[in-house]
Amino acid sequence: MRYVYSLIRYVPDPARGEFVNVGAIAGSEDAGDWQVRQLQNPARARALGASATLDAVWSFIDEVGAQIDTHEAGMDMLFGPGEPLSEEWLADLHRRHRNIVQVTPPVPMLADSADDALDGIFDQLVLDPARREFRFEKKNRAVAALRAAYLHEALRPDLDLRERVVLDTGHHREPVDFAVTNGQVLQIAHAWSFQIPGQEDLAESIKAWGWTIADAQAGGGSVQDRAGRSFEVGKDVDVRVVYVPPAPGTDSPAFEEAKNVFRSVHATAVPFDEAESVARRAHSLLLDAGIALI
Repeated sequence: MRYVYSLIRYVPDPARGEFVNVGAIAGSEDAGDWQVRQLQNPARARALGASATLDAVWSFIDEVGAQIDTHEAGMDMLFGPGEPLSEEWLADLHRRHRNIVQVTPPVPMLADSADDALDGIFDQLVLDPARREFRFEKKNRAVAALRAAYLHEALRPDLDLRERVVLDTGHHREPVDFAVTNGQVLQIAHAWSFQIPGQEDLAESIKAWGWTIADAQAGGGSVQDRAGRSFEVGKDVDVRVVYVPPAPGTDSPAFEEAKNVFRSVHATAVPFDEAESVARRAHSLLLDAGIALI
């Protein structure tokens, strides 16, 4: 998948031109997956400049991290705060930071995730010996796989395919990653990752989602997109789940609870590498509804 990255450089004396790469930002606009990482052992940076100027670097990285945290939180909120992060956002950081803190122009690369991208960047360009011991895949991987599958089946964004909608039954409101529509909702699909920490919170989120789906199946409801448009949800709406499975050799109590929830609402759940089956079903539903897809 296409990702872009920029290096974060500490330049204590811009006139002299000496610098140290102290971190990097990597992300994918399509996947909505962004990460920032900094050196854990900045000995070379400390040797190059004064601690006061180095503090400006760490403050900048904290600010970027806060923006990414807000973006991540917005992925699972009814309507996330602000606009999603983008390649233009990263290019703007480059344009605005050319002094003690510098951000290099965004460069494209291929990676499976932002963490994978940063691993390669740190190995080749930042050279920090510290490594993360525990790695996990977030739901972005499943969202990106499903989006790509929908587009492969010729679904049209903001016409047949609506992303990050809110399902409202009158009693419950829950975010839903995708809704396939033809005037009304034919399919709703949501992504989960069973590798993330906080399994109790994850299980509670899935149960809340399940209650909302069950309520829609009992009495109908509607989805609202980010532009404020509403679409009716019938009791027989097709419900799909695409998920990142637990990491091999690890326990995921939330996964066991989730399977019960998915069964109770008749949701077909598949791992993210089978996302094309969800998109094919959506394509079939649109054809049955008389929608001509190229």
